[in-house]
Amino acid sequence: MSHQDFTPKKLVKDVDPTKVQKFKESFNGEITKVLMESDEGYEASLKRWALNAEKKAGIVVQPTCADDIAKTVNFANQNNLDFAVCGGGHSTSGSSSSEGGVLLDMRKLNKVRVDVEKKLVFAQGGAVFGEVDQEAWKHGLAIVGGTVDHTGIGGLTLGGGFGFLTGQYGLTIDNLMGATIITADGKVRELSSSTNEDLFWAIKGAGTNFGVIYEFIFKAHEQKEVFAGLLMFPSDKVDNLVEATNLWHKNRRPDETVNFVIGRLPPEFPPFIALILFSNDPSEKVFKERFSMFYKCGEPIMEQVMSMPYPKVNTLANPFMTHGDRKAIRGAHFTHLSIANVREVLDSYIKFTDDPTRNQTFISFEFYDSKKFASVTADSTAFAHRKPLYNAVITQRWLNEQDDEIMNSWSKNIQEIIYRDGDGEQSLYSNFESTMDHTDNKEERLIRYFGANLEKLKELKRKYDPNVFFRKGLVIWP
Repeated sequence: MSHQDFTPKKLVKDVDPTKVQKFKESFNGEITKVLMESDEGYEASLKRWALNAEKKAGIVVQPTCADDIAKTVNFANQNNLDFAVCGGGHSTSGSSSSEGGVLLDMRKLNKVRVDVEKKLVFAQGGAVFGEVDQEAWKHGLAIVGGTVDHTGIGGLTLGGGFGFLTGQYGLTIDNLMGATIITADGKVRELSSSTNEDLFWAIKGAGTNFGVIYEFIFKAHEQKEVFAGLLMFPSDKVDNLVEATNLWHKNRRPDETVNFVIGRLPPEFPPFIALILFSNDPSEKVFKERFSMFYKCGEPIMEQVMSMPYPKVNTLANPFMTHGDRKAIRGAHFTHLSIANVREVLDSYIKFTDDPTRNQTFISFEFYDSKKFASVTADSTAFAHRKPLYNAVITQRWLNEQDDEIMNSWSKNIQEIIYRDGDGEQSLYSNFESTMDHTDNKEERLIRYFGANLEKLKELKRKYDPNVFFRKGLVIWP
């Protein structure tokens, strides 16, 4: 079955206004805000990380409890309305927004609590990673996930979740102990390895297809200060830096990561290679020994490395990840770096970003020890890519709407170059593929995300969401 076989969604303006007003009045307005275009707070609720992802919703609900979510899902479903959920608002495809439909703006559901004895973190679905990091750190704990602190925990977790601690503890979903979900029928369900196990399996990699998460329960790990930071070199050092990265990679430890970033530096915007280096050890001596090969590549144009609390690590990439402008993300999996292909990517990048309207675009290659997450069998979670691989992320940023297709075409070309250093499968990771050509979701494309798990996911979609109420972003059609 395909999306053509399902009834198109309606807009709020197509619904009897008295019915809409009755829905609005069914909430306690002093606690739960329900906003329409003329209401204070409406415009702020539409703000997103990327300007091209902002849409004018017909009605916005800012829930404060699970019942608010259930009521909103029922209203939207019973009236066949377009429906979107916003957590951190980082989706560049616009899947966290609705043009004229119902928007569930989760950002007030951001409470985080820690069970220190059991080493569990309970985080509401609208929290961002910075909020989770800070609360866990108060107790000397951390969870796996994120390299940018204003990323929502919802989208990142439901897609799989990589972070600086992945080498030691696996993916975010490998540390997900439970969740509370509201499914398309408006029911509130508890999920764990022993309760609604099939749905718990599905949300670990394909979660946006199955419901709205009211609360996540994460396994936390004891965490001390780390030594980490940024080394930045001129782009003509690329050959040496690729060789140094490969040398480090041969002898990497699970508690280390390297992000190799191609970008430009304001205000003059000369091209650079930046290395975000992470050692889960507070010792500068250990850091300098483990990453010594990078210091042999010449004098960095910038060096900011230091001992720091763990939450600060997830702010190191923030200067590249500010809000505003038009954005799109495209990912690719690779298994190694070759000088020839990285140089080809760099040359294309420099030529393309000489245009000042798109010179805040950047490309990153993320290295972490893959043994831990690859040791999990591919059918253990909906996330299927359980093998040694790494994420490359092409983060496009530009000013002019007329350049949308130019950006899309260029990033596809860069993706193809990066795939040459892969295993030939050209697999995809949903959190790094919120691009503008993402809406078709044909069978062969879905297989690149979910592999052999796709058939089981279709069965579960038929069971829990047969009418495809949840149809934003990467949609599985039953």
